[in-house]
Amino acid sequence: MGNKYNFKINPRLPSREEIQRHKDFGALLRRFRGEQENRRALRIRRLRVLSVSSAAAAAVAAVAIVLGGIFSAPNEPALTAAEYFDRQEFVKPPLSEDIQPQFASFRVDANQGGVYEYPSGSRLVVPAAAFADDRGRLIQGEVDIRYREMHDYVDFFLAGVPLTYDSAGVQYNLESAGMIEIYAEQDGKRVQLAPGKNIDVELVSEIIVSSFNLDAPPRYHIYQLDTFAREWLYQDVDNIQFIEDEILDENDPLLEHKRELLSRYGAIESRAAEALKALEARIPKPVEPLRPHRASPDRPTLELNFLDGSLTVEDNQGGEVQNELAKLQRIYKGVIWQIAPSSPAFDERAFNVSWQSVRIRPANNRDYELTLIHPQNQLTLIVTPVLTGSDYERALQQYEEEYRGFQAAMTDWEAQLKEQKQALQAQAEQEKAKALEAYDRKLEELQAQGIEFGASTRYLVRRKVVNRFKATGFGFWNCDRLIPPSEQRIQAAFRDQHGNFYRNHTAYLADNSKNTVYRLYATDDTPLRFDAGSENLLWIVTDDGKIALMRPEDFDKIKTDKETYTLPLKLIDKEIRSEEDVRAILQF
Repeated sequence: MGNKYNFKINPRLPSREEIQRHKDFGALLRRFRGEQENRRALRIRRLRVLSVSSAAAAAVAAVAIVLGGIFSAPNEPALTAAEYFDRQEFVKPPLSEDIQPQFASFRVDANQGGVYEYPSGSRLVVPAAAFADDRGRLIQGEVDIRYREMHDYVDFFLAGVPLTYDSAGVQYNLESAGMIEIYAEQDGKRVQLAPGKNIDVELVSEIIVSSFNLDAPPRYHIYQLDTFAREWLYQDVDNIQFIEDEILDENDPLLEHKRELLSRYGAIESRAAEALKALEARIPKPVEPLRPHRASPDRPTLELNFLDGSLTVEDNQGGEVQNELAKLQRIYKGVIWQIAPSSPAFDERAFNVSWQSVRIRPANNRDYELTLIHPQNQLTLIVTPVLTGSDYERALQQYEEEYRGFQAAMTDWEAQLKEQKQALQAQAEQEKAKALEAYDRKLEELQAQGIEFGASTRYLVRRKVVNRFKATGFGFWNCDRLIPPSEQRIQAAFRDQHGNFYRNHTAYLADNSKNTVYRLYATDDTPLRFDAGSENLLWIVTDDGKIALMRPEDFDKIKTDKETYTLPLKLIDKEIRSEEDVRAILQF
């Protein structure tokens, strides 16, 4: 008998939906292991069937057919949250592509690189020869950079980017100080960063900070999203810096009181700074000696004598500049002035001019800005006082002796100031504590009057920051810090005003005191953690693209002594067409 091969000509290709449905690698592994067990059990059952008579086997088959026609398979057990999200696309915008943070585009010459400034004030610096194709060959010509920023819980939600981070078996959320996505194309085809190249990013954003800590920003870190491994990967420490004063929310019920508290804090800190300045003036700080520098044989030099009266020095600082130069020339005999590499370009014929006077001022702790002046012209150079030969060796020995004396004097100076500085700081902290007590008393009066505000946000303000980091590849980059799970926990089901329960959906939770968004698997028994002292907002996107919402005032009604709740959602029966529509709904 010939073999019966089953050739399939032009088989049906799977649809995109079927592909997505079977992208759950965890389920695939479980099914593979289950099939192995089934095959092993089947082999055992076959051995047993051989000992049964043909009539009995026929009877068993008949019963199996009857039962199979009467009973359907039992319902699948409920998924765990991990299984549910494993079956989802890792980055999954919940609404259409038009309703998410949009990309800006700019073009650079791949050979030269370039600088791009985003409307927010952010800045990208692209180096020369930064792009390569998928074979690692450098790209020539023009390249299009696609770039977008995400700053708050609405942006994170619309982008569909998860903000979870597992560490030592604990699942944290990432609180963001700003997120970006960046990639590059040439002629519509993606390119990659060349090995060893990176893009310098200065991301301007806002963070939530305590009014107790306005001097230095909290510690954030840089993470890159690995969409293949489905996780955020730590990259570096975020170089974050405040760039503006605190930003107050005009809709904050505590606006005027926070403004008054911050004003009092500012006045206290100003007085403390003035007192410290006066203290340091009473106890002069030792002056560090100037370190001599050896002349470089390949740099041009000038011989300027500030002692013999041959040069007129224009000194607008009451003689301080003239005295400093004379002191320098007395200490270091044989000093000459070398033109620094950072000096502006000049015409060598300028040295044939008889300059009548000079203007000179310190440019840093080594160099000086020297302006040579003539009635018809002037020339500005950056110069460095240098020495040659034995003059340099003698000056270096003298400097080392003076520097040891300077270090001893600094130790004495710091000891004298330490106690008085601590006293000034203690006084400032006492004044701040009194200002805070007055603020708290005012808030207690407001609560007595029935004015509501979140306990977690009563001391919080916003500050504009710039995050500086290097993007070593394309994709999502995030400036974050880890948030531990909230202590308040309930088991929740979700039902709207029409009696509809929401199951097998993604629920989202935002907390007004933290710049993040949490994702939950909505079932009849969802573990829900939230900060009861803050304002919380929870929502679910329906199958037809609408939003069912639970507002902060409904969270306030949750009693902590009850563990299970059916949370009331309000279905907003409105078509969502834009980001503005989403923001109008998702307001605290």
